[in-house]
Amino acid sequence: MIHEVLEGAALAVDLTAVVVMLIGFGIALVRFVPTLIRPAGEAILDIQIIRCSLGTYLVFALELMIISDLLHSIVTRSMEDLYFLAGIVAVRTIIAYFLNKEIQELAEHRNRH
Repeated sequence: MIHEVLEGAALAVDLTAVVVMLIGFGIALVRFVPTLIRPAGEAILDIQIIRCSLGTYLVFALELMIISDLLHSIVTRSMEDLYFLAGIVAVRTIIAYFLNKEIQELAEHRNRH
């Protein structure tokens, strides 16, 4: 019984992560389209802001996926799954770190100007 609940929770968290990514993509796309008609030099900062905004959604989605992977590993409890989970968490943590770093750098750049 508890296994089914945890698997269901993991699936719900995964689906939530997908929804977050799609929302971020949709917002980024809507904000990006107007930059296509502007000269490249004028659009660069706007595109960086859009990328960082999208990055924020991606970081949140990656964190949700880590939660889902943890829930799944609780259910399966095999060493192979734990190794796989460790690899996934490491890759997602690295991606999240660099996305956060880029977002912070852009925020600092915007605050100076």
